[in-house]
Amino acid sequence: MPDPVAERVEADVCVVGAGYAGLTAARRLHQQGRSVVVLEARDRVGGRIWTTPLADGHPIDRGGAWLAPQHDAIVGLAAEMGVSTYKTYVAGSHLLVDDGRMRRYKGLIPKISPRAVAGIAWTQSTVDRLARTLPIDEPWTAKRAQEWDRLTIRDHLDSCRIPKGVGHDLYETAIAGLFAADATEVSFLHLLMLVRGHDSLNTLFSIEGGSQENMVDGGAGSIAQLMAAELDDLRLSTPVRSISQTQDKVTVTADGVVVEARQVVVAVPPMLTLEIAFDPPLPDDRVALYRAYTGGRETKTLVVYEQPFWRGEGFSGQTAGPGSPAEVTIDASPASGTPGVIASFSFGPVAEAREAIDPAERRATLLRTLADRLGPQAARPVEVVETAWWTEEWSRGCSFAYLPPGVLTRFGPLVRAPLGRVHWAGTETSALSHGAIDGAVRSGERAAAEILSG
Repeated sequence: MPDPVAERVEADVCVVGAGYAGLTAARRLHQQGRSVVVLEARDRVGGRIWTTPLADGHPIDRGGAWLAPQHDAIVGLAAEMGVSTYKTYVAGSHLLVDDGRMRRYKGLIPKISPRAVAGIAWTQSTVDRLARTLPIDEPWTAKRAQEWDRLTIRDHLDSCRIPKGVGHDLYETAIAGLFAADATEVSFLHLLMLVRGHDSLNTLFSIEGGSQENMVDGGAGSIAQLMAAELDDLRLSTPVRSISQTQDKVTVTADGVVVEARQVVVAVPPMLTLEIAFDPPLPDDRVALYRAYTGGRETKTLVVYEQPFWRGEGFSGQTAGPGSPAEVTIDASPASGTPGVIASFSFGPVAEAREAIDPAERRATLLRTLADRLGPQAARPVEVVETAWWTEEWSRGCSFAYLPPGVLTRFGPLVRAPLGRVHWAGTETSALSHGAIDGAVRSGERAAAEILSG
C-alpha cells in the first residue's frame, strides 16, 4: 500500500542499485543531461565492492578488488576519476599444501607430477577451445550449447585427464572457486561463458597478466564514491519495494520516496529482483530465470599485520590448500606495502561449513593455518576483517551469481533484454568481463546507451 507521506519525485530515469553497474548508468545518463534518481538499499555505494577503513585509517577491500589489464572499462573509468592502480605483489615463492606437505614453487602451476601438469594443461586448453566457439553475445546459441548446458562442472571434472591427487584437487578448487559453489551446482555452459568473456582460464586464474594483476590505490570502492559525489539525487538506505509501468511512465516505490520516471534501470543482484513487486507482474520465464540465479558462497577474510613479513621470508603471500580454512590466499597490501594484508578465501561448501563454526574458533583455525604456511608471525595479526558474502542482506552472494544446468539455453536471451521501460544492468548481464567489476561497468554503459538511443 503506498505510503501517503512518502516524498514524490519526478525524473527522466530511476536507477535501482548503486553498485558499479547502477552508478555507471546513472553517471552516463547524467552526463547527457538526463535527470536521474538513484535508490540504494544499503547505507553505502559500491554494491559487492566494499572499501572500509581499518582502525588506523588504511582502506581495505572487503569485496571485489582486482582488475585485469584487459579490463578497459573500469581502468578507463578509474582514469576518468583520477584514481590510480598498482600491481599486486607477486615476487617470491608461492605455496601449495597437500596432505600436510608444503610445495614451494613459482609461476602458475606448482611442482607436481609431470602427468598432472600435462593433464591440467590439456584440460585448460580444451576448455579454452570450446569457449572460443561460443558467440560472445549469445553463448546459448552455440552449436553444442544444449549439450554443454546439460552438464555440470562436476561432469567436466570427472571427464578431464588430470589424474586424481593434488593436481586434480587444485584444479577443482580453482574452477569451483570461480563460482564459489560446489561443482555439481553449476552448468558447464556457464563455465564456458565465463571463460569466453575473459579470453582464457589462465586469465581468470592468473595474477600477472590476469584477473588479479592490479589493485586500486585507495581501494576499489573509491571510484564508486567519486562517481556518487557527481550525482544530484542518490538516496541510501532506500530499498525499492515495487516497480509499476504504464504506456508512458514508470513508478518506483521505495522506503520514503516514490519516483515517477520515463525509464528505470534495475541494477541489483539478480536474486533480489524477485523481492521487488512488479506491475504488471514479471512474465513466468523471467521469474524462472531470476529464481535459478544463485549467489556464490564465499568468505573473504582480510588478515592485517603491521608489515608484510612474508615478503622478507621470500614468500609472495599466494598460497593454496584445497578444503582448508584458507583455500586460497593472496597479498592484498596497499601500494606502500604498509600495513601487510593477506586476503584469505573459502568457497562453496567449505565456506558454508566454516560459517557454522563459532567465530572465535573460526578465526583461530584460520590463523593456525596461516602460521603453518607463513611462519609464527602469521598468528599475530593486528586486525582481522571477515565477510561472508552470501549472508549479506543486499548481496546474497559474492562477485556474481551462477546458473545451474538447463537455464542459459532456455532463458539466455532474457538476461539483458529490456522489459518495456525496465532495463537491466549488473555484471551477470555482461558478455565481456562477465562476473568482474569491469563487467558491471560495461553493463551500466549498455543500459545507459539503450535509454539514450530510445
